[in-house]
Amino acid sequence: MEPNYVYGDAERKIVKAGYEAIESVLAGNDTNAKRRLLFYLDWYMDPYYKHDLTDLYEPLKELLQQMVISENEDDIIEDALYLLESHTDPPYETLRVYIDKTPQQFLPKVRYLINQEE
Repeated sequence: MEPNYVYGDAERKIVKAGYEAIESVLAGNDTNAKRRLLFYLDWYMDPYYKHDLTDLYEPLKELLQQMVISENEDDIIEDALYLLESHTDPPYETLRVYIDKTPQQFLPKVRYLINQEE
């Protein structure tokens, strides 16, 4: 079955509801819901659209790092890394501390993000 990456009102409502709602989806078990929300977050976090990320930025950055070291789906990890690289700034302390939990194929990207700090 082809993954569903199309986001809609449900994802908009989740983000509007705040960090706890976002976390419940991204830390949950519904892989397709994670994919849709990450896809929506790519648009939402893009500075071009000037969304107010004041209360979301740091907790979301931390959650995305947690996903990199704990998620089982490669495409979800790729999406989390993409959001970190595209829409956040160093430092990436969680990635640095738990680099040994990073899946092997993502180590080059994680090292790149960590080394941006220097």
